[in-house]
Amino acid sequence: MDKQSAHQLNVQKSVMNYLFLLFALLPLSTPGALAEGLLENQNNASKERAFLLPPDHQSQYSIEKYGSRVGMMKNELLYKEGVIHYSSIAKAKGLAALFIKDDPKETSLLNWPDDKSLSVPEQQSFSYIQGKKHKKNQQALFIHTDTDKTRIEGSYKFKPYTLQTDKIVWGRQLLPLLMSSDLQLNPEITSNSFYITDKGHLQKYTYTLEANESIEFKNKKQPVLKFKLNKENSRRMSYVWLSPAHFYLPLKIEQYKNDKLNVRMLMTHLKLN
Repeated sequence: MDKQSAHQLNVQKSVMNYLFLLFALLPLSTPGALAEGLLENQNNASKERAFLLPPDHQSQYSIEKYGSRVGMMKNELLYKEGVIHYSSIAKAKGLAALFIKDDPKETSLLNWPDDKSLSVPEQQSFSYIQGKKHKKNQQALFIHTDTDKTRIEGSYKFKPYTLQTDKIVWGRQLLPLLMSSDLQLNPEITSNSFYITDKGHLQKYTYTLEANESIEFKNKKQPVLKFKLNKENSRRMSYVWLSPAHFYLPLKIEQYKNDKLNVRMLMTHLKLN
């Protein structure tokens, strides 16, 4: 393989890793302070809703690396008969398509009864499939017990694992929905932390408000809130620009490694169902 081809292949690998770190762009738990209150009230017969979904929608993002478009991502949210279905699928574009033939897909299912018996959704499953036998494929089942603990039975790199925690924890894909919920519930919030599971580990993410800015979307300047997003003990850092006019979904995402821009994602389409 010549140097140019090897370079393109490394670029695309890093892009695919980034895509599903975020949505990746954007992992999850209920708000930190709020989550403590939810745990205290877990045994109440009737629970107040403490989570707000955006409307059912389809969104699309363009993915850029080194200033060039290398892929796109489509997300779809559907809430039906007490179950939240959330899927994300990525597709390589341009030169990236020469090296990546599969379309990586993430899927999350969450239980969210209409009778309001749960104050927040309960994740039931999460999967990430990069190819039929790809080593980075992962599956996870969430088993919720009567003792406020969650057991996660999953597989990654063809190896099974089991985790147990008393934290409110979710799959990595849902961060955009969690941040959307936070800000719909409290538009003044400036910082919060989430616990997610990924690759057989539990990880803590924290987002912090950086600035009020504006971004052009659909030929119109949109006010946005710029948040810094950090994963504990990681050299990577992301910024997300959330739009109040679009249920605080991200219009732009940037990931940095060692203070250098790695990948950028820009929303190009949003359709409410």
